[in-house]
Formats: sequence, structure tokens, C-alpha cells
Amino acid sequence: MPVPARLARVCPKLLGSPWVRLGGTGLGVLLFLHAVDLGAAARLMSHVSPWWTLLAIGLAALSVIASVLEWGVLLRGTGHGLDWPFLGSWYLKGLFVSQVLPAGVGGDALRALRIGRITGHGPMVASLIGGRMAGTLGMALWALAAAVLLRDIVHVPVFAGFIAFAAFMVVAWVLALLAEPVRRRIPEHRCLFHRIGRFLGPFTRTFESYRNRPQILAQSIVAGAVGWGLNLFSMEAFAIALGRNVSWSVFAVALPISLFATFVPISANGLGVREGMIFALLVNAHVSPGMATALSLFVDLQMIPFAVLGGLAFLVEHRLPPRPARLMGRLDLVPIGVYPEAAGRRNRSRPTNE
Repeated sequence: MPVPARLARVCPKLLGSPWVRLGGTGLGVLLFLHAVDLGAAARLMSHVSPWWTLLAIGLAALSVIASVLEWGVLLRGTGHGLDWPFLGSWYLKGLFVSQVLPAGVGGDALRALRIGRITGHGPMVASLIGGRMAGTLGMALWALAAAVLLRDIVHVPVFAGFIAFAAFMVVAWVLALLAEPVRRRIPEHRCLFHRIGRFLGPFTRTFESYRNRPQILAQSIVAGAVGWGLNLFSMEAFAIALGRNVSWSVFAVALPISLFATFVPISANGLGVREGMIFALLVNAHVSPGMATALSLFVDLQMIPFAVLGGLAFLVEHRLPPRPARLMGRLDLVPIGVYPEAAGRRNRSRPTNE
């Protein structure tokens, strides 16, 4: 077998190996610890202002609430009458799973599986995708605004990249909202495309229902933009707690760029690599190494309290006896004409307090 063909077969197996990802994650963490100034960060942490720190945590909490809203309004607005405490508890549980498992989509998968038993998996997954798209569009708009304010620091290619990022998200929304009429026009004699269309039907029908209800679509996008803004101001508040005012605009540019680290195949969710990128971008924005170290660590530590709440919610729920009647009371019947597949799934799998 030729060498290129052998490499093409071996490389995907190596990159998918958990041992390679574990080793890559460890290497990324070691390189990050070697590059940053932990001593200076520790000295800054020892003199942190408690009131500004509480404000930073409070803004992060509001950001979490906005994340629940950006997903929940899509689910509730299309006929699934699940109450907000129920949705919020499952968001926290998903956050806990995302922190424990070395994959960024673990929390979304948990919510899709568990709540999908009640709503139907198609509408549930569509609401998760729509919520993510709303949050990402908000992130792109904040980054574009920050790039305008930081035009002396942000170079033309980066600025053009943020414009393309925002435009891409707008186009993605338009395509998702208009996909169902296109899917219905796929002729049956095109077997492969027709099968793909049938598989995507629950998702495209749900997005069509979003298009027919522009108010819930607007609420989700606004919640996504507000939630990301609260996250940025939380970072700025923590910087003030450490003794220096680092503008939200610096974080609005640095954090989206650092998310590319999550696509590094040899690291679990970009751990170590992402923090190193944030550190380098903050130093490039004239932030001191000690401050940049503390802030890059805070990006990860920011969500830990809410992940702990999600873990506690798991413990409390599994200690309580099942109460299916209470769960069924949280659910309004879904219009069968809009979601025919949801009714069948609900009959086969009654929700339990798992």
C-alpha cells in the first residue's frame, strides 16, 4: 500500500484515539503553564476586590439565564409548554456534563436525549441548533462592533474576518428558515435526496414554524446577543476586580478567535490551547502577562459555580421518587399537524423524572 494511502487510513484513527487526545490536552496545558506568568496572576488574585468579583459572577449568572431564554423561547414558542424551572435545571445539568466530559456538545446531547423524549427529538434538536445560532450571531455582532472600536489594534484581515463571520451567520439563518419549502419540492424519484429530505423534515418543519412566528425568533436572537454581552461585561468586571480596566471590546475580539482552538483534533475541547490563545491575544492588546494569565483562567472558572449547581440538581433529582404526573403537567400538547412525529414518540416513551 502506498505511503500516502496508509497515512490517510492511520491519521483519522490516531486523531480519534482518546489517548492521543489525552496526551494532546496534557501537552497543551503544560505549554500554557510554561508560557504564562502564574506568579504574577497569583499576586493579583490575592488582592482581588470581592465586590467587583461578585458583580462579575452576577453578570455571568445573568448570562446563563439569557442562554436558557435563547433556547427556551424557541421550544416553548412552538407549542411545547415546558416550564422555565424545568428548562433551567436541564440547562445546568447540561453545563455540568459539558464541564465533566471532554467534548463541548456533551451538554447539548444530554438535553436532546432527555427532553426530546417529551417534545420529540426533531423539535428539540432544532431548538438547540436555533439557540446556538442565535448566540453565535450575537457573538458575531459584538465582535464586529468591537473591531470598529479597536481599529488601531485590529488589522484589516481580522476586521474582514469578523464581517464575513457576521454575514455567514445571517446567511445560515436565512437558509435554515427557508429550507422547508425547498425540501418539499424534492421529487420522489431522486431517492437519495428524498431520503435526506425526509430525515431532515422534523428540523426544517420546526425552522419553518420559527419563520411563521417572528416574535419568538426575535426574542431568541435578542437573548443570545444580550447573553454574550453580559458575558463580556462579566470579564471586564473581573479585570477591574484585579486592579485594571480591560475593555469589553478586547474580550469581544479575543474570545471568538480563541474558539477556533476547540477544533484542534488532538486536544479535548481545545483545553490548554484555547487559554493560550486568549493569553496571547490579551498580551497583544497591551494587557500585562499576569493580568492576561488571570483573565484567561477566569474564562474557564467563570462557569464552574453553575456547573456545580447542575451536578447538585442531578443528585437531588435522583434522590427523589419519580413523579411523572408533575412532568406531564409541564407539557402542553403539541399540535400534531406541525409535529406529527412528536405525538408518536410521546406515546411510546412517557417522561419520567430521571
